This record gives sequence, structure tokens and C-alpha cells, in this order.
Amino acid sequence: MDNIADISVFVRVVELGSFTRAADALEISKALVSKCIGRLERRLGARLLHRTTRRLTLTEAGETLFRRSAAALGELNEAEREVGQLSGEPRGKLRISAPTYLGSVTLGPLLREFRARYPEVSIDLELDDRLVDLVQERFDVAIRMSNMTDSSIVSRRLAPCPIVIVASPVYLKKRGNPKTLEDLQTHDCLTYSVARVPNEWRLRAPRGRWVTVVVNGCIRCNNDFVLKQAALDGLGIGLFPEFFVERELAEGRLVALLKDYELPRFNIQAVYASRHHLPAKVRAFIDFLAEYYAKA
Repeated sequence: MDNIADISVFVRVVELGSFTRAADALEISKALVSKCIGRLERRLGARLLHRTTRRLTLTEAGETLFRRSAAALGELNEAEREVGQLSGEPRGKLRISAPTYLGSVTLGPLLREFRARYPEVSIDLELDDRLVDLVQERFDVAIRMSNMTDSSIVSRRLAPCPIVIVASPVYLKKRGNPKTLEDLQTHDCLTYSVARVPNEWRLRAPRGRWVTVVVNGCIRCNNDFVLKQAALDGLGIGLFPEFFVERELAEGRLVALLKDYELPRFNIQAVYASRHHLPAKVRAFIDFLAEYYAKA
């Protein structure tokens, strides 16, 4: 750091042509300016300036150092300015990861309003049902539906995300309506391969304890759209976020099952790598989503 400071002083001396004017501009003493130049010359083993009572002239070594250093310091100042802009007014590219359905149905329609509010922010939205590595894959923020047990990342709860067990009337007419947890084990269940343990569902009876049920079925997939279509086609019983099937439930094309049982509590959350020095673009986006869900 002393080396960079000494070079900065040297560049300022050359630009202003005077130790005194450089000291005034940097708000330090003339003696400290001389000390910095002397320390820099000793470190480099070369004389940088010819000093007379009337003027300063650069040596060949001084000309080389000034030319390269002035350009480098200019780049550093520009980088600092850009970072300052990123942490001030929201601007720059915002990389977002979100589940396919949530991104399509919720985030997609909100992009126009967000861009109208923050025109200096460009959006790079990747829809994928897998859990991305925020740091490794350089995402600014991810929207997830989970109960968040990973303490290495920061999260902000946006809204509750109730889970429901459903099947189509066609399936229930053919296979019957499960009444107990044991009944589930005799049915075809549609399993979500992205889940930590796809073939295990956790439920709790009223005033009972949590029970893990091992389910089986002929269809497993990593995409909610495919699993919902399978449920609608009568191929099995599915476990979905309630908002994902609310229209089908309202229209009677799917029926909620085991409604007396409690399912794990999930939330829609915004997750990001660190709360320290959070870029303005990320904070603006998370606040924007929180505002949306508060009104929903």
C-alpha cells in the first residue's frame, strides 16, 4: 500500500510540476512529499526527478514510471467510480435464478414494472428448478421455495408457500381416496427428483408427531409442469406448492387430499451470498419483490 501511495504522490508531483503544489493538492506536508519520492527512488534503485530551484524534470526512468503509473492510477480511479455507482443508485446487470414456474408466472410479468422503476438495471434471469451455487455460478440473487437450512447464505422471507397433496378425480375414481398415511404407500405418487429425498414425504397428523412416508410411483421428474400434467392425466398423486395448482383446485380438475394432515412449512425466499456491501441493484430487486408479495 505504501508503494501505491508513493506512486500516487509521484504522479501528482509530475502533473503539477512542484512539490509544494502537490503537497497542497494532496493536503499533506511538503516534507512528506519529499519522503515519498525518496522512498520510491530507493525502492526502485533509480533517480526519477532532476530537481533545481526553478523546475522539475523527469529522468528516463521517471518518464517510464510516470507514463505507466498515470494510466494505471486512472484505471483504479475509474474502477472505484464504477463500484461506487453500483453501490449507490441501482445499476448494472442483475443475475437472478428462480424456479421455472415461479419465474414464468410471477417474475416474468413483474419485469416491466421493475425496469420502469430502475432503468439502469439490466436483467439476466435463469429459470431452473435445481439449486444453483450462487458464488460459483455468479448469481446475484436466487428465489427459492424452501425452509432454508443452509447457514452459509443469507435469506429474506418474501411470502409463505403452503404445500398440498393432490390428485385428479379420474385417478381417485380408479384408485380410491387415501385417508391415512399408510394408504399413500399403496398409491402411485409422482416424485420430484430435485428434492433432497424424492421418495420421502413428511406429514403430521393432528396433535401427532411428524412421520416420514416412503412413497412409490412410476413417474419421477425434475420439472413441476410435467408432474402437474401427470397428475391432471390421472397418473398419480402429486405434492405441489399450493399456488402452483390453485387454478386446477378451484376448477375441480385436481382435488386436495389428506387435508387434516400438516405438511412442512415452506417459504418463498430471496437468497444471496452475503449481507455485507449488498449492491444497490440486489437490494432494490429484493425490496421490489417484498413490496409485491406484501400486496398480494
